[in-house]
Amino acid sequence: MDPPKKQSTPEESFWQDEGFEFEHTDFAEARRILDTESVSQFDVATVVSSQHWKKLRRATLPTDRALTGGAIDWLVALPPALRPQNLSLEFPRIANGLAEVWHEPEQFQVALDRLLCDGRKGRKGLPAAVREELVALRNWTQPF
Repeated sequence: MDPPKKQSTPEESFWQDEGFEFEHTDFAEARRILDTESVSQFDVATVVSSQHWKKLRRATLPTDRALTGGAIDWLVALPPALRPQNLSLEFPRIANGLAEVWHEPEQFQVALDRLLCDGRKGRKGLPAAVREELVALRNWTQPF
């Protein structure tokens, strides 16, 4: 005779139904998969199409292509050696955004940190000249 089947309580069946499924493996197999089969952060660009990023970006505004008056005022107020000229020419949308938060030190630092430490994988980042300008702004100790 077969042993009687244990009836599960509602609480037990809940956890059994909602639990994670795990596959047993050893470290050598896991390492092999990580080394040979996983997508590295540099390969994401080949897996995710450029259209994906365009869908996530907000709609383009006319001010994205040119500096606003506020951004021009911000640039003029900066010491000449600190003015982010490359940023302003290549990425006026970013310059406009920085100018908007310039008088809010915490938000300005957060904005710079996000630009300098982009955690999105598969992105090429900003050109070196623009990055250097942002680092100079970040390191500037002049009071706002």
